[in-house]
Amino acid sequence: MRARARWRNHDFMHSQLTKANETKQTKFDERSAALLIAALLFSCYLFTYTGLIQSSDGLAMFATTETIVRRGDVDTNQLLWMGLQQGSFGSDAELYSRKGLGMTLLALPLVWIARLWPAIGLAQTALLLNPLLTAWTGGLLYLAVVRLGWSRFAGAATALVFGLATLVWPYTQTFFSDTMAGWGLFAALYWLVAYQQEQQKRILFLAGLAWGLAYLSRAINLVTLPVYTLALAVILVEGNVFTGGSWAFGKNSPNSRLLVNFRYLIVARWREWILFASPVLAAGLISLWWNWLRFGNLLDSGYVESEAFNGDWLFGLIGLLVSPGRGILWYSPVLFLVPLGIGWFWRRERWLLLSSAGVLLLYWLLYGKWYMWHGGYSWGPRFLVPVLPFLLLITAPAWQAIFVDNRWGWAGRWLTMFLILVSVGIQWLGMIIPFSLVQNWLDSTVQPLFAPETFVVPSLSPLLRQWDFLSNDHIIFAWWHLGQDGPDMLALALLLAGLLGGIVLLGRFLSPREEIATSTVMLYWVALLLITLVLLVRFQLPASGIENSEIAHQILGGELPGDAILHLRPAETQQFANVYHGRLPTYGLFPTNNLSPNESQILDTLLTRYHRLWVVPDSTSPEQSGWERTLRSHVFLLSDASVRPDGRHLVLYAGAQEQPLTETGLGIRFGDPPWVRLNGYGLPRQLHPGGSLLVVLEWESMDLVNKDFQVFIHLLDQNGTKLAQRDGQPVLWLRPTSTWQIGEQIVDRYGLILPDDLPPGEYWVAVGLYDPETGVRQPASAGPEDFAITLGPILVVGK
Repeated sequence: MRARARWRNHDFMHSQLTKANETKQTKFDERSAALLIAALLFSCYLFTYTGLIQSSDGLAMFATTETIVRRGDVDTNQLLWMGLQQGSFGSDAELYSRKGLGMTLLALPLVWIARLWPAIGLAQTALLLNPLLTAWTGGLLYLAVVRLGWSRFAGAATALVFGLATLVWPYTQTFFSDTMAGWGLFAALYWLVAYQQEQQKRILFLAGLAWGLAYLSRAINLVTLPVYTLALAVILVEGNVFTGGSWAFGKNSPNSRLLVNFRYLIVARWREWILFASPVLAAGLISLWWNWLRFGNLLDSGYVESEAFNGDWLFGLIGLLVSPGRGILWYSPVLFLVPLGIGWFWRRERWLLLSSAGVLLLYWLLYGKWYMWHGGYSWGPRFLVPVLPFLLLITAPAWQAIFVDNRWGWAGRWLTMFLILVSVGIQWLGMIIPFSLVQNWLDSTVQPLFAPETFVVPSLSPLLRQWDFLSNDHIIFAWWHLGQDGPDMLALALLLAGLLGGIVLLGRFLSPREEIATSTVMLYWVALLLITLVLLVRFQLPASGIENSEIAHQILGGELPGDAILHLRPAETQQFANVYHGRLPTYGLFPTNNLSPNESQILDTLLTRYHRLWVVPDSTSPEQSGWERTLRSHVFLLSDASVRPDGRHLVLYAGAQEQPLTETGLGIRFGDPPWVRLNGYGLPRQLHPGGSLLVVLEWESMDLVNKDFQVFIHLLDQNGTKLAQRDGQPVLWLRPTSTWQIGEQIVDRYGLILPDDLPPGEYWVAVGLYDPETGVRQPASAGPEDFAITLGPILVVGK
């Protein structure tokens, strides 16, 4: 009996080895085909690429990536203006994104390269992640279909329909995590199929790694782990020759066989389980660490109480499937072909069908109960995007039956082509202009936001309302709206060349008489990457604007360790981040006329934590801005530069901690008759070239004046030569002298940035007042020629 068992085992191992060798050869032959299909899909996604993050979710995940790349931290303070919309405050009062770590991890290499290469934008480069992941998923779909025994045509059709006729195409324009979740979950299932055929243990590590990344993209994917665990158990038991190798799905199995199977799984196949479970466990530990890093609690992901599974379950379930506003069957009609493949999978690959159905069912049931089941500002039911590769896999037999076997004749072909064309057209409708236009219209038309009727009333469906906003001005393709005078024809020519090249190669690939060499496919990929680089370089400036580019350039050229940026243009958050390649932390806040107590506390924290503060104000004048009015009353203005071409300002302030100031009393009077007295001043005694010269003047009004005199601060060398100066009304134009009251004391602050090449030695500061209309200086009771006083000396030492 043992001999028979050994013989059976020998036969099984021989057949498995033969099958593995054949599969290896098939995998080698088809790998270039999968790369070609992925490249063709990527060329399509480049054509519809926008270079703009269109959602707050995407901004939050990009902000985390940006912060890590710039300075190795994980806060999202550049989105403080968002408040709790996409983030929560940690125990250190910093704002952190509530999103998972997955998108951030995969986007890190792209954003890191972009920060090192000033010619390309950070946000634009990050937006290549979803096109790459979706193209990769299409390539995996092709390989899965071919592995299951279908023709190349069926594999190519499945992959291309998935990539071009379903919701995944519009989501390549976004930085949502749904695409990554779909890639990870499907890649894990594909590698289980590959392991079943090849029996190479290392493949199980890839399956676990893909699932782990899907989990890191969204913690909710934890509910799918039992599906993958059971699928792996089925695959392992199918290879057990001692028990007949079957779980007997849909049949009655003796209890003794189930017991033997379980013993076999635990004792004989522990290596396989460890390989699969290692990256899964690592993802779980990383997720716990991510929670602790942000919020100081392993189990706290930052989500607020209102974000919960407390929605109308039945309404959500029906809405995700067939509602006019968000029903997946309306947004991807090609899915009506899914039932045609169920029968084949039930007969041949039942475990694969049940695994796919398990993921589909879990997503549908869970998100149907989510308080925002519809996905908010999005195109179609975005929460179902991750299940689309599973649905398209099930359609594979349909493509074979309809187009290869011609089972339903010309009628079947034409009906199928009609579904495909309608599905592709719907995706284009969602891509050509921002989906937010309809959402904003709905918000102003139907109250409250996301009212139930916006999803069930056909006339309010985005599928109809999107047409109302179709115009040249709203088209968001990068090659269209980022051109200087209309569409960028060079970019369009490059994109069309890349797309046509892929179509030609695919036609040769599907021809029974030709094979495409792997080197040819790799050259095509290289060409696409070069086109991508040209587009990134060409579109960086138009996407961000000359003003943001100039501001970012000036900050980068003058920033020092200990600086920070206060950005007061929330609508241009990503535009500034796109072109700023420095390392400074950025705090994004709304402009306001008067600071709230919370905003005042934020400003106090910034002035305590950082030496200098670069301020990017909005168009509000400093006198009307709560932020700048407060700063100019308490800190030093180092520079106030006007930025071309619209004249917006970039302002640099320094706090008193920049260097110690020596307070000195004077009592010198100015004017004839004297109307103001300089009671004291503060001045640093030692500086370095390129450092900040900070001067504090303490005035006391002795009499009323009806003129607005200005103060001048001159830096002089030992020969009395003026090297730098700052002029202006006291308190940075906030306290004209005509407003001073008798006996009032005014603290007046000025700052100068010393030249980088200033020679070491002693320098002096001349201070005085003058009439800006006549240029006549006010006489002083002390000082050279009675028109100014000289303060110092200041010792400048080498760096």
